[in-house]
Amino acid sequence: MPKTTVAFFLGLFSCFLFFFIGGKLSYRYGNLGLFVTFVVLFVYFFACQFFLSRGNPDAYRKDWPIMLLLDAILLLPLIPMVLLERREVVLTQGLGILVSCCGATWVGAFVASLRARSRGKR
Repeated sequence: MPKTTVAFFLGLFSCFLFFFIGGKLSYRYGNLGLFVTFVVLFVYFFACQFFLSRGNPDAYRKDWPIMLLLDAILLLPLIPMVLLERREVVLTQGLGILVSCCGATWVGAFVASLRARSRGKR
């Protein structure tokens, strides 16, 4: 399967992970549950992008289509959130989604490129 298709389905699964697990944790534990959800998402996106970019020494610069596909499904709800929700909700959930999605995806690609470069030097 091409990397773009895999990235799309991994992003689709992240949406279910965020809304179901995150919803239950935040309902039960409040802000602590929401924080744990963002940590889990950060680890998930990092692992997914590392898997998709492994072996590419320029992954963090050239794998942008794959990175956007991985993040797109969770980033699309941010548009109505910013337009319709209260500022507090946007600052807590919106920033958490951005950092856990985009930040972790870029870090995963960066670490994969560092690893590919170090293996290439050997």
